[in-house]
Amino acid sequence: MIKNTHDFKPLEGKYVNLREVEIDDAAFILSLRCDEKKARFLHKTENNLEKQIEYLKRYKTLDNEWYFIIENKRHEPLGTTRIYNVCGNQYTSGSWLMKDGSLPEETLEGALLTGQMAYEVLGFEKDCFDVRKGNKKVIRFHLSGGAKIVGEDEDNYYFEKTKENYLKIKPLYYAMLG
Repeated sequence: MIKNTHDFKPLEGKYVNLREVEIDDAAFILSLRCDEKKARFLHKTENNLEKQIEYLKRYKTLDNEWYFIIENKRHEPLGTTRIYNVCGNQYTSGSWLMKDGSLPEETLEGALLTGQMAYEVLGFEKDCFDVRKGNKKVIRFHLSGGAKIVGEDEDNYYFEKTKENYLKIKPLYYAMLG
């Protein structure tokens, strides 16, 4: 099994970097997760900075999760994303939030760098994740990126995306970024 040793270097893109979350990011994360519009499709987060700090401290002791900050080239945080629920060669991606004013290029490259981390650096083969049915924009994004709906319930679609899907779509998306 792949282990998080919390010592990897950030991935650098043309528009954004992907780096591991630090305790100092707690207020930024809380601002995104408690934003009513942004968090409407996420599990609720209590607006409590102390609890967010404790969560991040606990995260830093785990070896089976990865929590990232997507930052611009001035090293200002723009968003978050996670890799968790690791089981063999598959994982769940989630907590993908970007702050208002983030450029489409920053958002897309943040997703690409997350895929690069998951598939090319960590060596996972499959992402098994869910999206709330009302989150139409994110559903369209994942379907256009080769993810397949493999199930559903009243609230969610359940998706799978493979390393093969990611490697096919990666050059097309990077071509769009210019």
